[in-house]
This record gives sequence, C-alpha cells and structure tokens, in this order.
Amino acid sequence: MLLPCADGIMEKRMLNLDCVPISTYCKETGETPEAINKRVQRGVWREGVQVLKVEGVKERWIDLSEVAKWARQNCSNYRAA
Repeated sequence: MLLPCADGIMEKRMLNLDCVPISTYCKETGETPEAINKRVQRGVWREGVQVLKVEGVKERWIDLSEVAKWARQNCSNYRAA
C-alpha cells in the first residue's frame, strides 16, 4: 500500500494483519479461491483454523498465522521424507 509521507514522498508500508479476506489473500499470493476450497474439502486446511467464517461478513477470511504454522509443519515433514 502506498502512503504519502510528511515530506511528500510516497512509500510502501506493510500492514501487520493476522487475518485477511480470501480475496486479499488470493491477490497477494496468486492462489485461487478454488485452490483454497479444495484444501478445505480434502481436509488439508480446516474451517475455523486456517479459513474463518466471520459472522455478518459474506466473504471468508484466511488466518495468516495458522497458514504460516501449516506451511512450517509441511516444510519439516517434507524434509524428513
């Protein structure tokens, strides 16, 4: 996200978020909603853990902390094989 600074120069600042809407997650990672749905259907990711349904919000959200844990677990499992 580009934000104006006091000196008028635009700079890029990262937001530290634990959860983001699926549309944002897909935009930033290049993954598709279909790929996420398949992970949930196969039990690779779980509703309520990596994928969240927020009451009153149509779009599901991704818990980035849980996705990072999942990635680290799978990385170590891959190395052990």
